Amino acid sequence: MNYIELNRYFIPIKKDEELDDAYGWAWGRRLGGWLDWPQLLEKDRVILLAEAASGKTAEFRYIAQELVKQNKAAFFIAIEELADEGFEASLNPSETQEFDKWKQGYEVAYLFLDSVDEARLNHKSFSKAIRRLTRSIHNDLGRSHIFISCRVTDWKGADDLVEIESLLPIPKQNENESIKDPDDALLEPIFSKKEQEVVEEESETSSRTEPLVVRLAPLDEKQQLKLVEAVSVEDAKSLIAAISRNGLENKADRPGDLLELAEYWQKYKKFDSSAEMTKFSVDQKISELDQYRPDNTLLSKKKALEGAETVAAALTLGKTFTLKAPGQSPDLDLASGALDAKKILPEWTDAERNALVRRGLFSPATYGRIRFHHRSTQEYLTAQWFNRILESGCPRSVMHDLFFTEVYGVKTVASSLRPTVAWLALSPSNSDIRDEVLLRDPILLMKHGDPGSLSIDTRKKLLRLYAEKYKSGDVQNDSIDHNALWMFSDPGLGDVIQEVWSLYKDAFHRHPLIKNRKSGNGHRYWQSS
Repeated sequence: MNYIELNRYFIPIKKDEELDDAYGWAWGRRLGGWLDWPQLLEKDRVILLAEAASGKTAEFRYIAQELVKQNKAAFFIAIEELADEGFEASLNPSETQEFDKWKQGYEVAYLFLDSVDEARLNHKSFSKAIRRLTRSIHNDLGRSHIFISCRVTDWKGADDLVEIESLLPIPKQNENESIKDPDDALLEPIFSKKEQEVVEEESETSSRTEPLVVRLAPLDEKQQLKLVEAVSVEDAKSLIAAISRNGLENKADRPGDLLELAEYWQKYKKFDSSAEMTKFSVDQKISELDQYRPDNTLLSKKKALEGAETVAAALTLGKTFTLKAPGQSPDLDLASGALDAKKILPEWTDAERNALVRRGLFSPATYGRIRFHHRSTQEYLTAQWFNRILESGCPRSVMHDLFFTEVYGVKTVASSLRPTVAWLALSPSNSDIRDEVLLRDPILLMKHGDPGSLSIDTRKKLLRLYAEKYKSGDVQNDSIDHNALWMFSDPGLGDVIQEVWSLYKDAFHRHPLIKNRKSGNGHRYWQSS
């Protein structure tokens, strides 16, 4: 498939700050510090950490080509090739001419070094690659803008950054001034002495520019529409609307993921339940997309899935969302709050654990940590892990004691396990869990899991039980996501809506019932009234 320009944005990754994708396109730039390509190209050293299906290689290759069209010196080279051949030997004849021309001039160049992860999988040294690069440009480091891509799981954090700062430093004389033609330098004395003193003072006190570490921002609706239109999806606007209506945004925010959904839509002309679409998404991401990667055959799909379920359960029970990325040097800051996959899957080899976390299920979290690409995926996989141990003979009473608790005399669901319990309640074999949730916190089944997979009888029971709790004062204002409400709605609920309507005296609690009508699902009640 040809490259499709989507005007991607990039999110800075910081050591002590959790990534927040929820800003969206408009606020991401204002509050999240998101950068576009023109802003990124101003940086001296940039590390792009990305997961499978994110489009990092396509971005690097395209931007390099576009810069060349603008008569700028730009070169795209695979790290693996750089390690084997060296920089100049990796260039084709026309690129070699451009490189020689650049070396003799005073303009900046843009170097895109792709896929540290591929090199390491093939036992190529990243250090050797950048040493070879340094030998070719060591006198021109100050006018070289260098961009390096890597899957987050293969990035060695502080160790790799130290290597880059050591071997590809930004010369101090270039930190606060641009590269000048020698003729321009002759005119330098005409500038005021005061201005020169200010520049010198700033040069002495400013710290060296550190490499900027970023990840690709999720696609917004406009980018999604542009992509699916470009691949000739029929009625692309209906597809994007269906993604939003079915709450599938988090399963369509990377190009590869969106194209998977588009293929599903083309085949079936609709999306299935949230539970089925989550299963579909996990099945797609648990397999390595690149069939030529050396680690592609390390894990069977069954083993990879069970490993992902185990990791998800460990994170959920450990009340955290992050794993320590493989290959990180000891760091107490990174260790705090992040679990180690080696302790979660002790019987696996390092290669198997690394192959698992390289899969598209995982994304960058903070500096040196990874997480499941979306929180709902972790919740779903945790439920599958509990299902597996229940099927293997774990006493249900043990699970009951874990899931359900009593706080100040009020019977409720353990707060950290609420989404997981909602997923578990969908299985016919877990009717005891479902019924207990209905008694304790019925609205939980509407807010988490997949409300659309609940039987009509269960939904009716939920509405009645919640109304009773509301009438007795056992619930507070409880907001419900509009997508969850849409999935919960059904024409068969009309008689129950009529039944419970009079119990709700405030607009806040009547509003979800009105939205049932707006979606066409409460039509029978509204006609009769």
